[in-house]
Amino acid sequence: MRVSSNSFSTDLRLQMSKLAERQARLQQQISTGQRITTASDDPKAMRRVLDLRNERSQLTQYQDNIATLRENANVVYSTVNAMKRLSDRASEIATMADGTKAPVALSAYAKEVDQLLEETLRLSNTQYRDVYIFSGTKSKDATYTASRDSDEKITAVSFDGNSNSAKIDIALSTSVDGNYSAEGAKGILKNSANDADFITNLIALRDNLTTAADTSLDKTANLAALTTIKDTVLGDLDKDEVNFIDHFSSIGATLSRLETSEAITKSQVASIEPLVSNEVDADLADSLVRLNEIQNAYSAALQSGGMLMKTSLLDYIR
Repeated sequence: MRVSSNSFSTDLRLQMSKLAERQARLQQQISTGQRITTASDDPKAMRRVLDLRNERSQLTQYQDNIATLRENANVVYSTVNAMKRLSDRASEIATMADGTKAPVALSAYAKEVDQLLEETLRLSNTQYRDVYIFSGTKSKDATYTASRDSDEKITAVSFDGNSNSAKIDIALSTSVDGNYSAEGAKGILKNSANDADFITNLIALRDNLTTAADTSLDKTANLAALTTIKDTVLGDLDKDEVNFIDHFSSIGATLSRLETSEAITKSQVASIEPLVSNEVDADLADSLVRLNEIQNAYSAALQSGGMLMKTSLLDYIR
């Protein structure tokens, strides 16, 4: 009889231990609102949750990439827009400069173009978030370094960046250029595809205006400089303007593409949330019912244990 009681007592303790574990798990589900907290709770469901969370993490990375690309593109767009205004003014000056203008007026034009040149150099070395936006993938290096004469006027510039571009993912199997360059086949200031070369053309315009305004020179030299402006420099500035406009279109298309990708990605992220919730969220009403059942079972087990203790004590007395 005593052996049988000991065996029953052991089984009862195991049963109560299991009930206590189930009760604790249900209480945790009710307090956290989650059915799954560890893989052992439901291995298959946890696998699905991990897959969904990995997908959400990837989509979130796309969103971060899109946000960074959009910010960068907006900065580039506004900077190119500022350069385009400088180009417009340079073209105006080149158009107005002719033999009817007095030397003092031509000299004033030359000085203004020199300021346009300095501003272009400053804009070409624009930094955003500590990187040079027109240096390609060498974004830690200044885009241009200027050579100057004894009067501190810019005579030439050296390109210290590169024309490379890193691809940035904005969706599965979809990427866009993450860098812009001042030079190269897609160069914003010097473009090998359409012969644009804005800084060089500004230098040529300034120098020819200076020559045209120099009264110490022969009139023939003055007129030759003005002819060069009309026949060569003005046409070259037109190429620069077209190049800037082309980049407006390209950047605008990129911004539109980013906006579309952002909307799609946002929708995809939103669709994942309910799928995760379906797997991990606890059914509060069902959990409360099950908890009540377990608590009743636990109370019954305690009563059984109390009766067993009384029986064992009587057996011992006898």
